[in-house]
Amino acid sequence: MIYEVRTYTTTAGSAGEAVEDFGKIIEERRKLSRLIGFFQAEIGDLNRILHIWEYEDSAHRERVRAEAQAKPWWPPLRVEKIIHQQTRLMGAAPFCPRPLSGDLGGVYEIRSDTLITGGMKGLAAEWAKHLPEREKISPLAAAFSNQAGEFQSGILNEFLHIWPYRDYAHRAEAHAAADRLPGWRECARAGLKEQKSEIWTPAPYSPMR
Repeated sequence: MIYEVRTYTTTAGSAGEAVEDFGKIIEERRKLSRLIGFFQAEIGDLNRILHIWEYEDSAHRERVRAEAQAKPWWPPLRVEKIIHQQTRLMGAAPFCPRPLSGDLGGVYEIRSDTLITGGMKGLAAEWAKHLPEREKISPLAAAFSNQAGEFQSGILNEFLHIWPYRDYAHRAEAHAAADRLPGWRECARAGLKEQKSEIWTPAPYSPMR
């Protein structure tokens, strides 16, 4: 499977409207391919929406895109409300092969780590070792990677991991507990060059909610 992580930056105050516009056609769009999650930025760069779609492979993605473009309801956003767009094609991390869905939490922390070239293999081995203990604190909803040489779109050598929490207090508690886990913070920094963390809230129709 491959995953398209697509972000729209909208004009000020338009992100909520974008969520509503997608909501009007989302069931028709989901007939074409699986929606993993749909979010609105809460902390970080604002006025953004992010949605994640699953495809069997690149050919499947191209077929779905062509079919969607032929529909009168696609795309649902008004062009004048879009400032810019970003698409990242990624694969599932080996220690988290399929994203979760369901009532996972009202606050989602999406972390983007940039690794050294070739660093994903070592990071994956460390996460496979330490993640079971970390998930006793709170679940990992999804993890994706874009290794240099695998895809030619998006941020190369990026590792994206998505953590749901009940609320901000739960996030603080989970982070404090994770800091006490032997080896967790060290393994999370394996091959790391740069880190970014953002908070997103799920749309009412998001499979992750």
